[in-house]
Amino acid sequence: MIDPLSLLLLSVVGSSQLAYASPVTQKSEATKATSYSYSSFTYTQVTSTRYATSLSAPLSFATPFAPAFSEASTLLLSNVTYTTYSLQTSQTLSPDGQYGQSAYAALWANLSYTSAPPITTTVSPTPVPSSELIYPPALYNKIDLADLKLPPDFIWGVASSAWQIEGGLQLEGRGPSALDTVGAIQSNDNASDANIADLSYYMYKQDIARLAAIGIPYLSFSIAWPRIVPFGVAGSPINTEGLQHYDDMINTCLEYGITPIVTLSHFDFPAAQAGDWTTLTDNFLYYAKQVMTRYADRVPYWVTFNEPNIGIGMSFSSYNDLTHILTAHAAVYHWYKEELQGTGQITMKFANNLAVPLDPANSSHVDAALRYQDFILGIMANPLFLGEQFPSTVLNTPNLNLTPLTDSQLSTINNTIDFWAFDPYVAQFALPPPEGISACAANSSNSAWPECATLSMTQSDGWLMGDMSNAYASIAPQYVRQQLGYVWNTFKPSGIVISEFGFNPFDDSLKDGDAQRYDLERTLYYQDFLQETLKAIHEDGVNVIGALAWSYLDNNEFGSFANQYGMQSVNRTDGTWERRYKRSIFDYVDFFHEHVAAT
Repeated sequence: MIDPLSLLLLSVVGSSQLAYASPVTQKSEATKATSYSYSSFTYTQVTSTRYATSLSAPLSFATPFAPAFSEASTLLLSNVTYTTYSLQTSQTLSPDGQYGQSAYAALWANLSYTSAPPITTTVSPTPVPSSELIYPPALYNKIDLADLKLPPDFIWGVASSAWQIEGGLQLEGRGPSALDTVGAIQSNDNASDANIADLSYYMYKQDIARLAAIGIPYLSFSIAWPRIVPFGVAGSPINTEGLQHYDDMINTCLEYGITPIVTLSHFDFPAAQAGDWTTLTDNFLYYAKQVMTRYADRVPYWVTFNEPNIGIGMSFSSYNDLTHILTAHAAVYHWYKEELQGTGQITMKFANNLAVPLDPANSSHVDAALRYQDFILGIMANPLFLGEQFPSTVLNTPNLNLTPLTDSQLSTINNTIDFWAFDPYVAQFALPPPEGISACAANSSNSAWPECATLSMTQSDGWLMGDMSNAYASIAPQYVRQQLGYVWNTFKPSGIVISEFGFNPFDDSLKDGDAQRYDLERTLYYQDFLQETLKAIHEDGVNVIGALAWSYLDNNEFGSFANQYGMQSVNRTDGTWERRYKRSIFDYVDFFHEHVAAT
């Protein structure tokens, strides 16, 4: 028989809990009194001033990752022209050769910009004042996972890309890229003018000094291919000013104690390359050799291409174009490892917002999710990581016209990647389109074709999966472990680097400066994402070897400065281009200080 108190407790805690506690224990806990008392009120100091710790500098490597240029230069063609270009828009074609100054001017004939960069020489860095390095108020909602550690060699830091932050598109010999129409006068989108962006082409020393001052040990950045090969094609002249710029940028990273991670192409393909992908392997290898022979001794990590797997309909017109990306990547990998004898690591970055079945118990929802993943990841990861053909779901889609890889291509491409790198900003729900997957796949005019998955951020019960951003990202950490687990168990890489992840708060650009600085939502995104990553490592056995936040500056998100992913703001209105830390960068650094094990 259960006494009345136990019946009350049963209704509150449930019978399963009651079965493990005696009525006597329940009663004593329920009647325990809390003591209250009065005292004299006094104010209590609840904050303390704490400063960020800068990196130890300079940084040097015990063993170079490749031969120095004095030795590696013998691998380059002897008849390459090294030159500089200066854009004179009034110059017309004249008999100065296929690659003369007038031919260079002709490259820019259809592109002009409203504003010119106000700075055209490299800015000398200044020390970051200690007043800028004071930590914000402590977080009180952190989950205590202090016992979960990351290895001492965990790769953590921040990321950026050349086109989104550099500016100076027409300066110092750079040729036009496929992205340069965005923000040009002809696009009527002058507010997103990438000709200025963050002026990082001339302020890179200050940017690197600021990252070092707050303690960021890795910087992932891209080299603008058109700055090195203005005409974009094999055999054309090499721009010495571009080579000198990125050489100094890498040396500046090392001077301040930062390890560089270099991407060779972040969407900014030379204009001459875009549209003719059959020549990609020759042109890309020509460019990569110029860069790697000079910098590979000091760069431990290389990324060939950024997110080509989502380029269909944007950079690429056909799925067969992805085959050209794969073969170009493989050519660079083989040259680096076999001819240059490089010992660093090479990868390719994938975009992926994991498709999660809206109803995991519904097989058609699972089919839609897996089909989506086959198109987004499998088409490139199958040959790279597994040595396998493109997924059958992709190859068997009517009218896709994707040519299967030959045995020779598979052999060349397989294992030309040293670790998995992807940009898993968020997950999304998937279910079949209303007419079903088969009917959709058979109809190339269907808006959902060829993936044939309906995607949503809303649960079946009507709730959003998480706190939404200004674009597509959301704070939905409950799916992080599935994102990592899917990749780990499907493609079986040696390790995984989260090469981009970030959050752009809703209407952030409309807030006042102090409100933008106190970017709590971005902090919560990073903290939650990284806590779940720790669980994936320690509870799921997934080998995550790195995480790089996007981005270290508010930048040009391919036509918009409103989508602010930056952990620092940039003042574009008062002429100073002043950078300012946000709270998220402090909390991000703090997370790794807590969890990366000491050497």
